[in-house]
Amino acid sequence: MKKTIRHQAVDILNSVAQSQIFAGDLLDTTLEEQKLSGTADGRLLTHLVYGVLRMQGHLDWIITRLYRGNDANMEEAVKNILRTGLYQLKFSDRLPDFAVVDEAVKIAKRIAPAADGLTNAVLRSYLRNTEKISFPSLKKNPAEHIAAFYSHPLWLVKIWLDIFGKEETLSLCKADNELPPLTLRVNALKISRPELEDKLKACAFICEPTRFSPDGLNLPDAPRPIQKTTFFKEGLLRLQDEAAQLVSYLVSPVGGQNILDVCSGSGGKTGHLAALMKNEGRIVALDRDAGKIAQLKKDASRMGVDIIEPLQADLNQPLSAEFAEKFDQVLVDAPCSGTGTLRRNPEIKWRLTASELDMLSKTQKNILHHAASAVKKGGRLVYCTCSVLPQENEEVVRQFLTNHPHFNILTPPAAISGNLIDSRGFLKTYPHRHHTDGFFGAVLRHRI
Repeated sequence: MKKTIRHQAVDILNSVAQSQIFAGDLLDTTLEEQKLSGTADGRLLTHLVYGVLRMQGHLDWIITRLYRGNDANMEEAVKNILRTGLYQLKFSDRLPDFAVVDEAVKIAKRIAPAADGLTNAVLRSYLRNTEKISFPSLKKNPAEHIAAFYSHPLWLVKIWLDIFGKEETLSLCKADNELPPLTLRVNALKISRPELEDKLKACAFICEPTRFSPDGLNLPDAPRPIQKTTFFKEGLLRLQDEAAQLVSYLVSPVGGQNILDVCSGSGGKTGHLAALMKNEGRIVALDRDAGKIAQLKKDASRMGVDIIEPLQADLNQPLSAEFAEKFDQVLVDAPCSGTGTLRRNPEIKWRLTASELDMLSKTQKNILHHAASAVKKGGRLVYCTCSVLPQENEEVVRQFLTNHPHFNILTPPAAISGNLIDSRGFLKTYPHRHHTDGFFGAVLRHRI
């Protein structure tokens, strides 16, 4: 018997809970295998998976008010059946209420037969008691209210309240639950932004130039997956958030320079650096993941970039002597919590723990220390994360400068808009302020 779209949504949510795989990767695989890309069913599947992940904390609060047992002992699969049903009842009107409950019970009978009665009881109880379910008071218990109602971990909300205060924390959490724009970077090696915009519009894509990046386009409502277009296959563009594009402008490379990208991943920023350099010079791209290095090579070929030299290396270890003071610029796009990307990767909220921040901070300090050895005298070291937590950002830079007094902070290049730079010269973007992912960036100079 073929699984329904709602059953497949529950399956994906279960896989996300049981592994470190991102929902986007699982969705891409499912959409491709079942030829659902660009279809109504494909959009529904995506809507349900991301909707449940974004509002999981809110949905769980409701479940604890309706379930008479100890919800901590409830199987994750049963929770995901209930979450998917509740999400549809509260946040989606694509099915009548009775059909949502009926479908959830059928899924339970196939996945967790002993829980079909529980599923029916909880969802029907919600329909009877919708108006009676209350959340903590924003006035009396702001952290608890924001965490439960706006679906974020309580420990993270408490940190943000200390940093931003109540109103801005509310705005940030609301923004995290919004659907982010599909943002692409125009490959300037092959086409200009106006030219690609015209081509996309001629194919029924709605395009809006990004506010801060000169190379970005937002596609508010793509009629079909952009990855399926000839424009993508010909290397005219790459999917990349606007804030991530700004990192390359923070580096502000010049053609002919010798650049090291020590945590290149699959090469989004690496390829952008090459484009800004007009494919002239040299970029050594390091990553410890062989799979990401392979993807970088593939993407560089698609984008027409041939100045990148990919190497597998782990920056948790010191660089070899051949790298010592050899590079004009070194980019450290450090592994981080990803708290600036919760709009796109909501599962991070439910995976990340407060204790992991200390480990991440130590890793970031270690990588930055090792990367610094490769910077020429007079050269620049650019540190960035997609985190909005000072522990991974300002505090990492502060300790680095204490231990490396021959480096100092530089004002970012003029290409970066002034309202993105704080009083200390750090790049900071936020979903609720700039409608981009949350990024941090610092430019450090090796004194001569």
